[in-house]
Amino acid sequence: MTKKLILALTSRTGLIAMSVLFALLMLQGAWDILEDIRAIDVHQHAMEEILEGLGTILVAYGVALEERETLLKFLGVYPDALTPQQARVDHHCHGYGLSLLLLGLFAEVSVYLIRMPDINTADFDPALIVFATLLCLVGAVHLGKLSWLLWRDPELATTTA
Repeated sequence: MTKKLILALTSRTGLIAMSVLFALLMLQGAWDILEDIRAIDVHQHAMEEILEGLGTILVAYGVALEERETLLKFLGVYPDALTPQQARVDHHCHGYGLSLLLLGLFAEVSVYLIRMPDINTADFDPALIVFATLLCLVGAVHLGKLSWLLWRDPELATTTA
């Protein structure tokens, strides 16, 4: 039962579903921030909270993707369930996971630069918020690209056709 659940969550379909969900969250958060960007002085704290949350999601999901292969080995799913298809999924997850991890970290760093008590960044706050928002949008694009790769991988498509 546990191996089946793990395989379902880490399967192509499970990864596509989570990636699309997180991409939609990134887009929603960016929309909320950019919609109120003209009144940043009123909404700055809420924007920071949104960006911190989105950055954390990117970091956490990035780590999970990047270490998918290691996790499946640790949990005893691999080597028995390691197929060429799973190896390709691991390959895609590793690269995109690392990029999501870095995008999320830099988004969080932008927020922490604003919040650091001994650094006066008031003049740069709007730029840092926009920068972190753009990083989240790039994260959404990467999540979309990963979903597309997992969905349309030529080797995977020929094995299911």
